[in-house]
Amino acid sequence: MVVSRAKQSAIFAAIIAVLVTIGAVFLLVAAQISLAEHYGPLYAALIIAGSAFGLAIIAYIAMKIASSSARRRQEERAKVDTSTVLTIAALAVAPALLRSRALLMLTVPLVAFGGLSLAGKKKKRRPRNDPSAGGGI
Repeated sequence: MVVSRAKQSAIFAAIIAVLVTIGAVFLLVAAQISLAEHYGPLYAALIIAGSAFGLAIIAYIAMKIASSSARRRQEERAKVDTSTVLTIAALAVAPALLRSRALLMLTVPLVAFGGLSLAGKKKKRRPRNDPSAGGGI
């Protein structure tokens, strides 16, 4: 049942893709004819080719921006996941370490130092118009 629906959907999607491609080709032919009447056949072809390349460049830039944004979000999630795992591991080990007085005296400063070092790590951002950033006007 599910396989037959998937096959049917794939067939309809293929038919739709072929019809959209035919429509796009004839739209380009119509644009070629219209532009050829105004500018001549050579300039009409150059206008359509330049427009296609321009749209391709815009799509490429949009793709790079989207992938950069997704990569940045993934890195942020990884940082949060790492600190969460470290916190859970520390909490899991804490009862065993807190049983012994000698280990307690050793672990309290280590935990405090580790917590302060994790809490103190912040990125310093320079303002965009800061001349010392190297990109000033």
